[in-house]
Amino acid sequence: MLASPTANATEVPAPISDPAQARALAAKVGDDRTGGVYYGDAGQLVVAVTDEATARAVRAEGGVAEIVKYSTAALTSVHATLDQRIAEADPIPNTSWGVDPSTNQVTVEIFDGVSAADEKRLMDLVAGYGDAVRVEKLTGTIRPTAYESIGGIGIVSKEGGSGCTLGFNVRDSSGQKYFVTAGHCADTSADLWWNRENGNHYLGKRIWFDYGGIDKDYAVMDYRNDEIVAYGAVRAAGTEYEITDSRYPNAGESAKRAGAVSSDLVGEVLSPSETVTYSDGTVLKNMIETSHCALPGDSGGPLWTGTQALGITSATTTPSSASCNSAQSQYRTYFQPVHWVLAHHGLSAF
Repeated sequence: MLASPTANATEVPAPISDPAQARALAAKVGDDRTGGVYYGDAGQLVVAVTDEATARAVRAEGGVAEIVKYSTAALTSVHATLDQRIAEADPIPNTSWGVDPSTNQVTVEIFDGVSAADEKRLMDLVAGYGDAVRVEKLTGTIRPTAYESIGGIGIVSKEGGSGCTLGFNVRDSSGQKYFVTAGHCADTSADLWWNRENGNHYLGKRIWFDYGGIDKDYAVMDYRNDEIVAYGAVRAAGTEYEITDSRYPNAGESAKRAGAVSSDLVGEVLSPSETVTYSDGTVLKNMIETSHCALPGDSGGPLWTGTQALGITSATTTPSSASCNSAQSQYRTYFQPVHWVLAHHGLSAF
């Protein structure tokens, strides 16, 4: 006959497969005797511990234990020091750090764009922690994952109509952000809710516009989407140009123009105050005339020089079938002075 199991036999607990249960076990043991929880190479949950006695206690409750050198408390202290001495005192863009239980270290990551001086400052700080810190150098820069909005990108109305170009991002005294484009793009009785053309992501709503008034061909849109990050710059031919302010142009100065369809980075202000009659009979005064080319879809796009915003693309003599590039100067393009728009509505470029 087979003997039945004795009543006092030790029962083996079921292995822990719930991360919350593993974290609760680590918390029960305490940060001074554990090094965190992670998934091992075989896919099992591992509770890192600092001594054999703690390892036996973890195994007795169904946990997989691994003995490590540093406790969670020690590594968290290193992390906190980096926060206080770098992130909160003098932050270094394109860096990150955090506790990695799987390696029992604080991992410091340095991405592109970190200066030699900043890298030395960071390395000098972590050097005293020995193998408790691992430094990795990685490519790329750390940018928000929110959708960006920048001068020169294509924009479209949710209510239909032709595509246009975002001119400049601007803001009021309270920091509320807006963008400006051509008024004829928004010349309708509808409120015109606008999206980015690329990806069709919602930007915001038209709040002010005019087309056909004296020196007026502009629209101001209020950003209404928290997932959009508006940058104080314009993009042309793959390059970004910072914008810090606006002003009226001067005759004879060189300027750049950008648009969703074409860009012309070599041009001259021929007249800072031109009276123009468009082919539809619209008369506009005090417009900027330049030697740039432009194409349909470029309307609303930025005209700038250096870091100064000058104008919003309104009209051009460039045939729609023509090529448009910086080697041409036979065409004429007209712009709404953006400084007038911003002054009129209490806004500023940034």
